[in-house]
Amino acid sequence: MRRTARTLTPVQSAPRRVAMSQPWLFHLALVAGTLAMLSFAAHILRQRRHPAATLGWLLFMLLLPWFAVPLYLTIGTRKLVSSRPIPAGAPSTDSDYAVDRLLARTGIVPCGADRIRLHADGAEAWHALQALIADARASLDVGLFILADDVHGEAVMTALIERARGGVRVRLLLDGIGSLRIPRSWLAALRAAGVETAWFIPLLHRPLRGRTNLRNHRKLVVADGTRAWTGGRNVADEYFAKDTFWTDLSLEVEGEAAAVCQRGFERDWHFAVRGPALATAVPATGTRVTVLYSGPDQPGDTLHDVLMTACYAARYRIVAVTPYFVPDEALLQALCLAARRGVEVRLILPARSNHRLADWVRARALRELAAAGASIRLVPDAMVHAKAVLFDDTLGIVGSANLDIRSLFLNFEMVLLMREPADVAALAEWCARLDARAQDAGLPPAGALREAAEGLVLLAAFQI
Repeated sequence: MRRTARTLTPVQSAPRRVAMSQPWLFHLALVAGTLAMLSFAAHILRQRRHPAATLGWLLFMLLLPWFAVPLYLTIGTRKLVSSRPIPAGAPSTDSDYAVDRLLARTGIVPCGADRIRLHADGAEAWHALQALIADARASLDVGLFILADDVHGEAVMTALIERARGGVRVRLLLDGIGSLRIPRSWLAALRAAGVETAWFIPLLHRPLRGRTNLRNHRKLVVADGTRAWTGGRNVADEYFAKDTFWTDLSLEVEGEAAAVCQRGFERDWHFAVRGPALATAVPATGTRVTVLYSGPDQPGDTLHDVLMTACYAARYRIVAVTPYFVPDEALLQALCLAARRGVEVRLILPARSNHRLADWVRARALRELAAAGASIRLVPDAMVHAKAVLFDDTLGIVGSANLDIRSLFLNFEMVLLMREPADVAALAEWCARLDARAQDAGLPPAGALREAAEGLVLLAAFQI
């Protein structure tokens, strides 16, 4: 039987004809793709990441480069500014405390504060926030990760509208993911009343305006540049509930520190709206508190460096309160070494947080800490959302940052470093009251299957 030759349609034969008649195009595309992949691989290796995250990105680039390259351009990079070497004439300090010397060498100086007050509970924090908004006379700057469409969220938005109609310049900066559910009708009402609003890296944005996974986790309200309300609380009903349901920590500062906080808000605002250059920095005249910003807008990982330095300098006590405990390997080892050399390391967490994935992944680090001699304490009756770390009677840290990889390496965060004995003692008392509600954690050993699953979840959920 005679076999008929199969003919190719023009659509079928065109790619093959191009590959056969112009092989240089194929080789050029192959070389260009290989060079691009190697370039991105080199960039990944230069980024400060958990080793598992680095390996994950490299494998992704190797196996699925056409998907990995655009994803890396969207969410892969951590820093929006380049690192800078410490200049030869960098300032120094006479302090013998390692953290003070570290900050001085990086140009971060303490400032004065007329008043620092920790809020005892959600009701006190809510009343303080209402009073600060109501008392604003010239300016009111509000930067939040979450502003919810609920009772407390609507009350704050209504108050902002009233202040704007009263002649106060009101600016509202919301994270593009955290506050995504705010109804557009509320935003329209705010703008109609004269409130200036802006989204911090909205979900849909030009690539040069930041990476989608770099979120502004800072919580800050500043009135007239003289009073500030900050800490771990967002504005939603649960953050002001009774401590037996939701335990959080916020505080007020007045004086020079509030002006430094406003300066930080200015940077965030101008980043979001691409405004003009900022004014000169606020001159520091006091030493009571250090307002520390950490995140993609800082050349280094300042908060992580402070925590590491303070862990190695601690002599007898480290108390850490955090809702999510997913540290990088370096910080985990610093805590373990402190426990092994006799420092009392006490970690206070919710028995069950509002993110079950975080609860699953934290077990590996908790087992290692417990084996080193640290005390793991779980609060059974509430979601603990507070973020605080206490080192001896020397340093207290309160702010927006969790002790997890996202807060330490990806988010825009803000914390206050308190060095005055009275302020550190007030934080220690707050931690002691919380610890009295906690119980020792039972951490049974994990099998190989669970450890493998924890590693996979950690790689997929916390590293990008």
